[in-house]
Amino acid sequence: MTTPLAALDWPVRTDRLELRLARSEDAAAIWPWYRLPAVQEWTTSWHTALEEHQAWWEDRLSLSVVGLRGERIVAVGKIEQQDAWSQADMVEQARGQQAELGWVLDPGVHGQGLGTEFAYALLRLAVEGIGVRRVEAHCFADNLASRRVLEKIGMRLEGVHREESLHRSGRWLDGMSWALLAAEHRDQQR
Repeated sequence: MTTPLAALDWPVRTDRLELRLARSEDAAAIWPWYRLPAVQEWTTSWHTALEEHQAWWEDRLSLSVVGLRGERIVAVGKIEQQDAWSQADMVEQARGQQAELGWVLDPGVHGQGLGTEFAYALLRLAVEGIGVRRVEAHCFADNLASRRVLEKIGMRLEGVHREESLHRSGRWLDGMSWALLAAEHRDQQR
């Protein structure tokens, strides 16, 4: 049985960050850096106005986590609990057994290891907090920073998908799928 994200004991602290559930007002706080071209290069959603960003943010509050350094939000992420694929008679047992992770970091703190620290905290929350049995993450193959983070937090590259992702540049890019089983995460902790 899994635990809803909102039922976890918040805030969660790492060495340099405090993580908490996202709030409505966080949309405006992250907008100055979230809208930057360096960030938008790899995000799945693109907003040209704060109002669009706010509406998108509101729709994602139940699966969003923010990372603060002091009083400033420097990272946002998602832990999107999902049902595992199953045969029809096993649907109930597969419900909520995996989660997809995603994150975005304020470019002003790049190069300090905070992306890795934040992503690892999301991984731990999914496995140790929510209790999923499998965690996944996806990125464009050209997004070297995300690839490095995924490697550092111990996730396994499961597939490179040739030109499967249409980038907003108009180019078809390779996509990558990464995953880690909860049992593998526990083994890495030993």
